[in-house]
Amino acid sequence: MTPTVRTFRAPDPAAALAAVKAALGADAVILSTRTVDGGLFRKPEIEITAALELPARPAPRRPARPAPQARPDHVEPRAEPRPAPPPPPRPHDDELQDEIRYLRKSVEEARRALTAVTQEARAGRDLQLPPAGAEVYARLACRGVEPALAESLVRSALAAVPPETHRVLAAVKDLLGERLVPCRAPWLLEGRHVIAMVGPTGVGKTTTLAKLAARALLETRKRVAFVTVDTYRIGATEQLARYAEIMGVPVLVARDRSEILRAVERVADADLVLVDTAGRSSPEDVARQAALVRTIPRVQLQLCVAASTGAMELAAVAERYRTLAPDRLAVTKVDEAAGPGSILSASVRICRPISCVADGQRVPEDVHAYTGPELVDLVVGREP
Repeated sequence: MTPTVRTFRAPDPAAALAAVKAALGADAVILSTRTVDGGLFRKPEIEITAALELPARPAPRRPARPAPQARPDHVEPRAEPRPAPPPPPRPHDDELQDEIRYLRKSVEEARRALTAVTQEARAGRDLQLPPAGAEVYARLACRGVEPALAESLVRSALAAVPPETHRVLAAVKDLLGERLVPCRAPWLLEGRHVIAMVGPTGVGKTTTLAKLAARALLETRKRVAFVTVDTYRIGATEQLARYAEIMGVPVLVARDRSEILRAVERVADADLVLVDTAGRSSPEDVARQAALVRTIPRVQLQLCVAASTGAMELAAVAERYRTLAPDRLAVTKVDEAAGPGSILSASVRICRPISCVADGQRVPEDVHAYTGPELVDLVVGREP
């Protein structure tokens, strides 16, 4: 069957892809994309050539082997080993599927490149940035950095260095190094410490605390204890209790100020006390939770933020929790983030050091103490 191949044009990539889906369906294969000059009085358009996949051909049926004839003396024939059949030739459909997969991969790479080019062109046109500044701005935007922060960084860099891409990028990295400051990881702290992890629902506070506890037990041989005030979320106490049982450490539940003080006193022999809290969204709930946790003497408050959250959402989270005056930032879900540069939105608003970075579900392997250059690479991306 001959595949249906059609060409679509639209003002932007999103509209062109929508036209492809509407005409050919979700199974359409993108064959090529390009920008078409609109001439003197028309804006450039995006042209996409797409086709429908060929249906897989059914495998031919083999003829049935005739049954063996009985010998005259009615003796059952002796089974003889059959030679292994030769491998069947590679069907043409498999080659076609390989080619389709290759085309899909190429189109995905072209789509990412097109996004970067679009960002760069927009920066040069709308922000009036020179080519070097537009290129660095596009890189930051594709990494998930908030547009206003990306523009501010690029303009500050352009004011300090010549407009050359490698110089502007190096200057931006220096500026980021001043804003992304690491500190000693919780499992490496000396003396006794009480750390409370706060943050929105679903950022991984409980799992992160389990990772910190395991690292402290295995690497520095600290005595660890858990205290939880998360009595709202269904199953939260049981989840922390399972972690504690596996590690052989105590876990205590507190519901008010008097209970949390008694719980911390009961684990006075622990070197590291980790306090788990419930996720809160409204400013009033955040304030009440902060008042409860701040009851603990010399408690260190760590705000847990997920790198998989968008820049604008992270900015809103930082504004909501800034009234708590957290002492540290803990970054989670880096492995799920398409643009981990969004963490810059929280860092510049909280203005506190980053204690650890988590990038997976494994306990305790997927939590790390990043250096300053590693935090900068997380935002900007590593050089190829």
